[in-house]
Amino acid sequence: MVERLLSRLRALSPVISEIVKSSGAPGASIGVLHQGEVIHTEGFGFYDEKHETPDENTIYYLASLSKTFTASAVATLVEWGKLEWTTPISSVLPEFQHWDSNVQANATIVDFLAHRSGLAPKNNIWNAEFGQSTMGKNAAIPMVNSLEKLFELREGFQYNNWGYAVADEVITALSGEFSWGTALHKYIFEPLEMTRTITSSRSDLDNRAEPYQSFSSLEPHHLKPRPQFEDGHIMQGAVGVQSCVSDLLKYYKAILSAWEDQEQQKTTSSPGNPLFQVSTLLQSHAKMFRLPSGNENSYALAWARTEFPAPMGSIGLNPTYIPEMPIVGKNLSKPRLGFWHQGSNMCTLNFVTLLPDTRTAVVVLSNGLANNDVSDWIGQLLLQTIFEDPEPVDYLELAKLSAARSNARWPKITEDLEKERTPGTTHLPLTSYVGKFYNKIGTFGLEFRLQESGLQFCFQENHAYWYSMEHYENDIFTWVLTRDQNVERGRFPVTWRAFYKIRFQKGDDGSVDSLIWEHDGAWDAGEVFSRRETGSEKL
Repeated sequence: MVERLLSRLRALSPVISEIVKSSGAPGASIGVLHQGEVIHTEGFGFYDEKHETPDENTIYYLASLSKTFTASAVATLVEWGKLEWTTPISSVLPEFQHWDSNVQANATIVDFLAHRSGLAPKNNIWNAEFGQSTMGKNAAIPMVNSLEKLFELREGFQYNNWGYAVADEVITALSGEFSWGTALHKYIFEPLEMTRTITSSRSDLDNRAEPYQSFSSLEPHHLKPRPQFEDGHIMQGAVGVQSCVSDLLKYYKAILSAWEDQEQQKTTSSPGNPLFQVSTLLQSHAKMFRLPSGNENSYALAWARTEFPAPMGSIGLNPTYIPEMPIVGKNLSKPRLGFWHQGSNMCTLNFVTLLPDTRTAVVVLSNGLANNDVSDWIGQLLLQTIFEDPEPVDYLELAKLSAARSNARWPKITEDLEKERTPGTTHLPLTSYVGKFYNKIGTFGLEFRLQESGLQFCFQENHAYWYSMEHYENDIFTWVLTRDQNVERGRFPVTWRAFYKIRFQKGDDGSVDSLIWEHDGAWDAGEVFSRRETGSEKL
């Protein structure tokens, strides 16, 4: 049985190689655990400037695959009696003082780990060019305190990285002298002998994947400097782990083992296993979108829960390009529960799925932000093979189609903006817009200057990267980029047109005193930035 599955997995190698190339990805590593044992690992493409082939020990940025480690560390603290799942965050972190009284009084760690806080995600302002942090780690809780409310607490699901910034502050507060990264090492990495899993830059380690983004031509572009996704930086709890396939399979094996034991024994711990409270970690806490089949599709704590057959990819990028995602496991005779997640940032795309009934894990890591979510397509291909689907989806064709559609979204920004523009309007003298504008708590700002070429702006007083602006209509200006310009600056790709519009506002005296920028796709009203000379010195 295992040999037959292994033979089918090995036969996928040529297709996976073509998916990597057709997506514009530099490289990828895959691993499959089945019946609790590692049965297959393989590397494709390249991981560095020498074009060396990656393997199961190549270290990648995990992006949101980091979240499960943060949730597991919280579970350790719950097991040790440091807090309960129902403990209000405000009783653990006195500095947590959200403006909404219900959130302030009642929000728990589960609400933040399950993305059911109801707060706006504001995901485009905490990291800038090349993944550099835009604000200090001590800005995390003030930022969360100021987040707008999209819906009432526990009445919906909205993916939100800031919840894991709250969680890493809880871990730091309750683990004594440990930082978030040290806690993860002590609680999880060291007991499981995950020797190539890190939470800080380690130049002494070999076989570390270099970060890339892909041009519209599909050519990978090497990004320098390396991003600041690590211990000591904001959002560490959401995206701060780096690891490899071999270490991750150790962790996923431990999760599957603990889940089976703790479900059967109705306990919160398992002999010889450092993972606690796994039933709570993997139970449903928030509903995601409804599936036509009626199968379960929900979110646990750092894991999505789905009963196959079902579409996948909703935590990644591919549904943006392929709205009708393929059904994974469409010929299964009965539903199969899976736990899965994806991770993406400006230099990596990752995928994992666990199938507890056969103690199976599938993991795909990639070292570039390709022209589609390449790891998602590879991961679905591997699952399709495990499910022995007699009518397989052509994932290579989907990779090619999604890469083409991804590229086509960039010129469409300009086309759509032009269709909506009111021609013939005027603006104030350009000097009227020069100055600095900050959000209401002073943690994030935009600075505008006037050059011979016109108006320009930068983020967070980072004068190394200025963005040219064009008049759009009235007091609105745009700063549209091409895909290749975006790649050259190491920015995460955003292709909704409102993101590239800055709307200046006048005060009672007729002078420009603020602006509105729609940087959060979930918050249509946009955020107001007011004119002031400096931001918050403390943050």
